[in-house]
Amino acid sequence: MRLLRKLFGAAKSKKPESPSQEVAKRFNDQQARIRQAGARDGSHYTDSVDRVKQLKREKRHKEAIELLLKLVDATESESKAAGRGWGVAPWYYEQLAIIYRKEKRIADEVAILERYEAQPKAPGAGPSKLKERLAKANESGVRVETHQARRAAACIADA
Repeated sequence: MRLLRKLFGAAKSKKPESPSQEVAKRFNDQQARIRQAGARDGSHYTDSVDRVKQLKREKRHKEAIELLLKLVDATESESKAAGRGWGVAPWYYEQLAIIYRKEKRIADEVAILERYEAQPKAPGAGPSKLKERLAKANESGVRVETHQARRAAACIADA
């Protein structure tokens, strides 16, 4: 019998977990689920910050926009998975807004800032900063539309 136990290993009875171990295990499982919800292409959205900064430095705005849109989706997924009390990360929305402004894509800037406004917010200075940016972008958008309407009217008058 001893030889059989030695060869096949004795079936070890699993010791019941203590209540604190159960709580820790549930917490860790929940955190893993939340982190997985924030993953895109095999990595968490926070792992892409340096890549975004590099693309912006190199003025590769099209690639940065594509990446940031995926990262915005990821932060929204993570926020939904985490549930109440967990907001989206504002940095990704802000970076998109900055690029859109540089590209003179005011309508897209307004759209991403409005998308941010519709999300649950994480605590910090980001929400109020982006709210101010949205107000300025809306103001800018009205000026651009007015200018475009005047140019169109002038072109018609010249014809």
